[in-house]
Amino acid sequence: MSLKKQVYVVFLYGIALALCAFALFPVAWDLSTSLKPDSLIFHQPPQWIPGQITLGHYGEVLRNADMARYFINTFITAILSTVAALAIGVLGAYGFSRHKFPGNKTLMMSIMLTRLLPRVALIVPFLATLRNIGLYNTRPGLILVFMVVTMPLSLWMLKGFFDSIPYEIEEAAVVDGCSPLGILFRVDLPIIMPAVASVGMYIFITAWNEFLLALTMTQGKALRTISVGLAFYIDELGVRWGSLMAASILMSIPAMLVFSMFSKFLIRGLSEGAVKG
Repeated sequence: MSLKKQVYVVFLYGIALALCAFALFPVAWDLSTSLKPDSLIFHQPPQWIPGQITLGHYGEVLRNADMARYFINTFITAILSTVAALAIGVLGAYGFSRHKFPGNKTLMMSIMLTRLLPRVALIVPFLATLRNIGLYNTRPGLILVFMVVTMPLSLWMLKGFFDSIPYEIEEAAVVDGCSPLGILFRVDLPIIMPAVASVGMYIFITAWNEFLLALTMTQGKALRTISVGLAFYIDELGVRWGSLMAASILMSIPAMLVFSMFSKFLIRGLSEGAVKG
């Protein structure tokens, strides 16, 4: 390897390590703060590895019945949002990909343009709609909102994967007597299953982390999600930093597990969708 190429490789690795360090810095600081007793949280100079380690903040969070309820609410809502969004997204993406109708591209583009709207601009329309149909402060209403928010990107990604499947495969299935739905579920879906898994991971993590819409579309503790529950560690007495950081670490574990389980599907799906079949 030439000296110029070695310098280039070292430069790339240096950039990658710097980006990783930048991304992991908040997580490392959260973990460090969650293990410190209250007396060391504001210690100067700050201690990355505290001289005294405590698990009391984690115990406080785990003993909190409200946080357990928020966790269950978030898990149920995220799972059902993922299933609903994938079911509609797969059917919609297949229709856009395989059935050309007047206004196909215009409608697809208009759906994608909704991604340009900030979340705060969607609050009033969502709130008015849910109140009018009687779904405000209900789990189906919250699932519907999460599904609508994640639908544009999911539809666009899945359509790209359907586009990459050669028509010849479906023509062969028709010759063998396969119905249109049979082509979708028995031929196309097995081919793009890695893509479906990666889109499902995106929907789950988005629903798991959503704060603003979860805060405005629910009232009280019954349906409150864990991202909203974290905000209540900030009260009139100040910020309970130790408990807040411990709850944040615990909240991130399911999302990290989902990502680690489906990361291979994400990489495989993106690489397959990048090449037109």
